[in-house]
Amino acid sequence: MFRVYVTFNTGDRHLDTDWCDDKKMIQSLYRLIHGPVSHMNIIKEIRVVDQDDCTIFLSQEGKQIFPAILTHPQDDNIIQN
Repeated sequence: MFRVYVTFNTGDRHLDTDWCDDKKMIQSLYRLIHGPVSHMNIIKEIRVVDQDDCTIFLSQEGKQIFPAILTHPQDDNIIQN
């Protein structure tokens, strides 16, 4: 179960989606990231938390912060066979 919070540039925080399953959470994220409101540049932060109050997704100013996106494969310290 997940909650999706949105913080606007004004500082107001809104509970967008309350205690939903993963399918509904993905739909909410897609709407917030790619829908009409995303083109208005009014969203400062999108945060998804699970039932243990752990952040599982964080986007700030339109950029994904958590989980981190690996942008330079050479920076990866994982040894591959």
